[in-house]
Amino acid sequence: MAFDHQIDETELLPKRATKHRFRAGIFAEWNHSCAYCSNPADTLDHVLARVAGGLTVAENLVPACRRCNGAKGGTNWREWFAEQQWHCIEREARIAGWIS
Repeated sequence: MAFDHQIDETELLPKRATKHRFRAGIFAEWNHSCAYCSNPADTLDHVLARVAGGLTVAENLVPACRRCNGAKGGTNWREWFAEQQWHCIEREARIAGWIS
């Protein structure tokens, strides 16, 4: 049975509002910047791709620009990220810390 509402403390929230809050929280944690290239982010990327068993949980989602999200696809994020000309050790460490 699918539910279209969730209880948040003492407030009943529609599923749509809950999804928006979930996504907005992830974007805010990363200052609305792509976790990979630091350009403005407009999508969420599954670090461990869903096709590889990645879950849709905050610990597996990072903000990404459409270019990075599409280019990475289902590949291993570390291998893909290391090949990028704008690879940054600090951003790699932040992503690794976020997903662990």
